[in-house]
Amino acid sequence: MRPVLIDCDPGTDDALAIFAALNSPDLEVVGVTTVGGNASLADTTRNALDLLEVCGRGDIPVWRGAAGPLSGEFTYAYEFHGAGGIGARLPAAASDARSGSADEAIAAAARRRPGELTLIALGPLTNVAVALGNWPELAGDLAEILVMGGALQVPGNVTAHAEFNIYNDPRAAAAVFSSGVPVALVGLDVTTAVSIDRSADHWRGERSRTAVLARRILDTWYDTHPDFDRYDLHDPLTVAAAIDPGICEWRSGRLAVDSGDGPERGRTVLEDGDGSDRAAVGVDAVRALAVIGDLVQGG
Repeated sequence: MRPVLIDCDPGTDDALAIFAALNSPDLEVVGVTTVGGNASLADTTRNALDLLEVCGRGDIPVWRGAAGPLSGEFTYAYEFHGAGGIGARLPAAASDARSGSADEAIAAAARRRPGELTLIALGPLTNVAVALGNWPELAGDLAEILVMGGALQVPGNVTAHAEFNIYNDPRAAAAVFSSGVPVALVGLDVTTAVSIDRSADHWRGERSRTAVLARRILDTWYDTHPDFDRYDLHDPLTVAAAIDPGICEWRSGRLAVDSGDGPERGRTVLEDGDGSDRAAVGVDAVRALAVIGDLVQGG
């Protein structure tokens, strides 16, 4: 099994991604760290704890991370994700986050599995940047950072150029991209091609706890977004790409981002030439949706 640590800001699609990771026989989720982004840090942390508990995986440790970006404040997405960050009500976990910080947890997890641990980053990259800054050896200990973020050849979803996660902390993204750790970017170029529609009859099974929860989350989301007819599976596709990279077409190079505060803030590019980074530029949407559906529903 491939050891992974999930850094996230749950978030409806984060919830589905967590279900997928927990149900995968190929991934060993060694921990979860939380960051503000889709919702406040208090909400994203509570959501992570509740999601793990309801899946019967309260044994997986959760650590709180950054409540804000390296500079400024996060822009939340409650309007999109719903009250509390998920919308659907979940049973409350009895446990709380572990003591210590997310950056310490990331560094310690990588130190225990040097060269093996993949960090799956589903929110703003603040925790990852802080960890790399505070623990210089981390860059050599991580196998890879898989990032949901960016819009290379398609419009952004916050501005014409920028995707939400990168826009929320472009300075952190710049630090991560320049760290020397191989980064695999799964951005809007592919995630907007993999979606589930309102009916989604093939997602209405009750073969597992996560299947029922996923349906409840999606039904609640559609109830509060009557004008939407599709839900893009950004974070679940990122987890699926960790398990089966062949569902995406990749291009190699060096990632860079506009980390300023001007009109191109958050613009992400993949520069041609030598580099240890790669970005998904195409996806087999039918295959990806099947993989995600099987993983999320489990059982």
